Amino acid sequence: MKQKIYETPIWDAYIIENCECPICSIEKKAEDKFIETLFSEMVMDVNLNPQLTASFRFCHNHFEKLYKYPDKCGLAILTDRILYLERESLQELKKIPFEKKNFMTPFLKKSSLNLPHAEKECLLCNKLNLDMKDYCDTLIKLWEKDVDFKKIFAQSRGFCLKHFNEILSNKTSSDIFKEKCISLQENNLKRLQEELQWFITKNDYRFTNEPWKTSKDALLRTISKLIGNYNNK
Repeated sequence: MKQKIYETPIWDAYIIENCECPICSIEKKAEDKFIETLFSEMVMDVNLNPQLTASFRFCHNHFEKLYKYPDKCGLAILTDRILYLERESLQELKKIPFEKKNFMTPFLKKSSLNLPHAEKECLLCNKLNLDMKDYCDTLIKLWEKDVDFKKIFAQSRGFCLKHFNEILSNKTSSDIFKEKCISLQENNLKRLQEELQWFITKNDYRFTNEPWKTSKDALLRTISKLIGNYNNK
């Protein structure tokens, strides 16, 4: 069956990479691309920049990734805009009578009241969550319609726990697909634990001369399976 362009990342993740979680692989590439676009186009856009910072902020994890990007000046421009908006919010906060301020709830948590200093969602997390939802939908549709993809899927390594739960909770998942996912995940967790146990055994001096088999990077892959994208943080 002829591939559609939006299906290509899924095929590549399964055929070329064959990693512990194909969705993590797609997510990492999408994240890198969005960060690159953020600096190359969005930061310097005088119309778009204020819209982004007015509606969103960045979580701890993504601020670290932005700082690692070479364009420090671009990040400084973006951060300067955020500081400006935070100072504006403080001025609005000062206008509210002190007895009506509730610092424990609306100002430190997400609020539907649009109050000053209400916590804002991370721009990158929001973008990635929407994109990964679409990719999960596409993956399920591929499995349903494409015999070749079903074969590749059956030989894959399953998903990280986060994306496994997202796939199972997806409303487009059929019962048969869910059963296949659970069986695939079970087999791969067993396979990964066997590799990890051999990794532990290999660290015993009595087994120094034994081959590593497939366990040399088993610890890293196990952590990635448990939390997703560990080696890409």
